[in-house]
Amino acid sequence: MRRNFDQLAIKEWNSKTPSSSQFEEAVKRIESALIDRFKKLRDQGLEIDFNMILVSVDHQGKASMYLFDRRGLAEPVHDNPGFAVIGTGFITGGNLLLRLLGYSPEESYGLDLGALSTFIIDVVSEIDPAVGPFIGESYYMGLKEGKVELGVMGEEYIKEFKEKARQRKELIRKIWRLSDSVGEQKVATKIEELEKEEQNTDHE
Repeated sequence: MRRNFDQLAIKEWNSKTPSSSQFEEAVKRIESALIDRFKKLRDQGLEIDFNMILVSVDHQGKASMYLFDRRGLAEPVHDNPGFAVIGTGFITGGNLLLRLLGYSPEESYGLDLGALSTFIIDVVSEIDPAVGPFIGESYYMGLKEGKVELGVMGEEYIKEFKEKARQRKELIRKIWRLSDSVGEQKVATKIEELEKEEQNTDHE
């Protein structure tokens, strides 16, 4: 698969970041190759356990994200649902947390997606040994000054996101305990007051 990308990058993309349509075409080629390869392996009696995410950002800042399943089929997920999770962690908690927090692509604007990702990884890693904690190498991809940039996330950012995840876990615990002691309505009223303050600040 990497060889396919290398050939495309040199021959068709002129060693530059592909546009979203070029990346889509590359995904289709990889999909066809994987389907063919997996079929041959299954014909030999071999079971395939496979998941993969391919992501790109073009020079206009448009993100492309494709989720490959165990058959080799690719599904575009950049618009709906706007995220991708693979592995057992998605089953053991990732999907549950996203639903609980009410995540949707339409409402993701303004959200700290770095903090959300860190929170989910951190919480799921506590109950699923197959999911590592948010440490080690973490990468970012985005548009900076008109150029697509890919790099390793610095240690200071990792520490910042880890601290945010810790604080938000503690906030959830406090809200739960307060709901038991003073009742859900009082907690909801205080939260609504904060929301009104935020709205008034935005309108000033």
